Amino acid sequence: MEQKDKSIEKRSKRIIRLFNAFRGKPISEAPGPIPEFSKWLNGRILNVKRGELELQYDLRPEMANPTGLLHGGMQAALIDDTIGMCTATLGYEGFLITIDAQINFLGKVKVDQSVKVKAMMVREGRNVVHFFCQISDPNEKLIATGNANLLKTKYTPDYVKAVDNGEGFNIPK
Repeated sequence: MEQKDKSIEKRSKRIIRLFNAFRGKPISEAPGPIPEFSKWLNGRILNVKRGELELQYDLRPEMANPTGLLHGGMQAALIDDTIGMCTATLGYEGFLITIDAQINFLGKVKVDQSVKVKAMMVREGRNVVHFFCQISDPNEKLIATGNANLLKTKYTPDYVKAVDNGEGFNIPK
């Protein structure tokens, strides 16, 4: 295994350990550099492994459309944010940026409920990584699905720097 592959694998394991150590707690309370929008969405990690992440989000009135249902834009945001967090499990040094996304609105859910959002890596290419994601209501009814392609960049985000330096994290070995 090349040195680059070893560092990716090591970083992936550290991030997965961090996510697992924080399982079930609100993202807004997680240590490290978390984007403000992710804090506002405030999901809870249910399951994580390399290339897969499942979160639970409690829906709030400010996420509603005029009928009191989860707004389509919020559905897209939940999908994009979950995929974004899932990219961290891959362990790349460079940030992955969404270059296209397709959302399918298939059902409805009231904003006084919670949803599960599961992202899965489908294909890991040399420059582009493809993900699939789905939103389900408390009864496991499918609310929305999404597909996205993300481009590998050379930009090192703050969370990678923090994980690599062990800053502010107490990650179990």
